[in-house]
Amino acid sequence: MIKLKESVEKLQAYFVNDVPYRVKLDANEGSNYLLKDGFKIDSFKPNLYPDSDSKVLREKMARYYGCSPENIMVGNGSSELINTVINAFCEKGQKVMSFVPSFSMYQTYCDLCGAEYVGLETERDFSQNIDKLIAEGRKQNTKIIILCNPNNPTGYVTPREDVVKLLDSINNSLIILDEAYADFSEISVIDLIDKYENLIVMRTLSKAFGLAGLRVGAMIANEKTVKYIWKVKIPYNINILSQHAAEQALDNIDKVKEYTKRVKELRQELRESLKELNFKVYPSGGNFLFVKSPIENLFEKLMARGVLIREFKFDTVYNRITVGTEEENKILIEEIRELM
Repeated sequence: MIKLKESVEKLQAYFVNDVPYRVKLDANEGSNYLLKDGFKIDSFKPNLYPDSDSKVLREKMARYYGCSPENIMVGNGSSELINTVINAFCEKGQKVMSFVPSFSMYQTYCDLCGAEYVGLETERDFSQNIDKLIAEGRKQNTKIIILCNPNNPTGYVTPREDVVKLLDSINNSLIILDEAYADFSEISVIDLIDKYENLIVMRTLSKAFGLAGLRVGAMIANEKTVKYIWKVKIPYNINILSQHAAEQALDNIDKVKEYTKRVKELRQELRESLKELNFKVYPSGGNFLFVKSPIENLFEKLMARGVLIREFKFDTVYNRITVGTEEENKILIEEIRELM
């Protein structure tokens, strides 16, 4: 058998557990509220390639994000765009730095192109020390620094003043702000893209818009940077159906704002319910909670009852629980009470 290249050979394939469930709270997916009745496409022509530039979609995104369409490149989820940027800028052996724990795919994308991933440990409470990141970024001469804000899986929100401090302190590295969950925290630095040439912000319609199945994300940066990275953009990367559905979803921003407001209310209610059950619950700016459970093997026990959550093993076992609907959260709490 012909072997894969050395940097890829060691990777583990990504598989999603296909198990029956009653309640799915393991992947931070949003609710199906924007397009639950489907969507309409006029003059559908599947025989033609889609608009490679996603022109209409970028125009509607620009209105939502408060920038120009020229500041946006669209991809199959923000994940594809992060991978594109790492591939475009990193030569073999160059360093990409991020806090750990964080989104696991950062390291995978580095491994794919032969870049070296440097994981900087968070504090014991999972807070992220920006001074430490700045010092290590300078010391190790990193090509790219990625800051997930709010952070996945811990939910930690880096204050805006810390993000600005990072941008002011580092100008020889590309700074990627992964804001996949920013709609739930009201913290963003999209307004700074023209002030900092090395800043790239990643956003997605997978979470707050509840459109994870469409795979639509956005890379937002100053116009010069976007044009530069466009050199390596895959042509026709967003299919016709995803473009049209996303365009119609972006016509309903009032519903998105109502939904994110409700998720934050449900997040607080779920937090209080879990704390009453002696869970340690960490502060979260996302549509999920990061917890330490008093119940051993909570992940396996809930899965046996048809309730899916996510398990993480660091110094000990933690769980990440997506904030579901009121009914889903109620089922979760009832099952935990029975287990106790």
